[in-house]
Amino acid sequence: MLLTTKLLSLLVYPVSLGLLLLLFSLLSQLRGNRGGAFLWSFLAFALVYFCSTEFGANTLMEPLEARYPAFAPEELPKAEVIVVLGGAIDGESRFGRGGDATHAADRLLTAAELYARKMAPYMLLSGGAPSGQRPEADLMAEKLEFMGVPRSAMLLEPASRTTFDNAVNSADMLNARNYRHILLVTSGAHMRRAVALFEAFGLQVTAVATDHQIPRYAPTVPGWLPTADRLARSTRAVHEWVGYWVYDLTGKF
Repeated sequence: MLLTTKLLSLLVYPVSLGLLLLLFSLLSQLRGNRGGAFLWSFLAFALVYFCSTEFGANTLMEPLEARYPAFAPEELPKAEVIVVLGGAIDGESRFGRGGDATHAADRLLTAAELYARKMAPYMLLSGGAPSGQRPEADLMAEKLEFMGVPRSAMLLEPASRTTFDNAVNSADMLNARNYRHILLVTSGAHMRRAVALFEAFGLQVTAVATDHQIPRYAPTVPGWLPTADRLARSTRAVHEWVGYWVYDLTGKF
């Protein structure tokens, strides 16, 4: 079920959707429908180009990130637990050592700072992995230990593979310990969906957003030129928009 869901979600990503539109163009061309083939090709180009520009990436990402700006630790209330969601560490690389930090590694740095500032005495790390691989919770714990967070302060939730699983499994662990108020650490773009889920399970959530991706200053590369970084930013934004809508429509909030 999880594999099917992830494969279906790929269809809404800009590159995948663009390739699908090109497939429609090819089929139209084979059927002799030159007008239809041109239309599908134009739509594929327009979609991928838009998502690869600074304007397109910011249009998709800004409503998500602007809702959850970053705060310094002293601006936040203290809580019982710091909850860090998976996504900051990829699985172990073939030639590397330990997990490979992703674009969202700021989640770990933010969590370590919160702990160092004594914003909460415990930290819950939520993240699983495919069968036979080390859970992301373990890999995150390894990195955080290097940053000075003692293992005795960590609670590991190693089974979740989705944001919904993060919320379900974490809430079970927190409720069993009578913890209610959490500092929820995840990417700014991901926070809207994450907060809605954790609150749906009765937790008091203070959002600690990090990994904001929209640059403060004008980029060196002109915004109208397509780049892989801008396309990746658009893809992450589309993932969050679709994920929120799907969870909302299926009654998970």
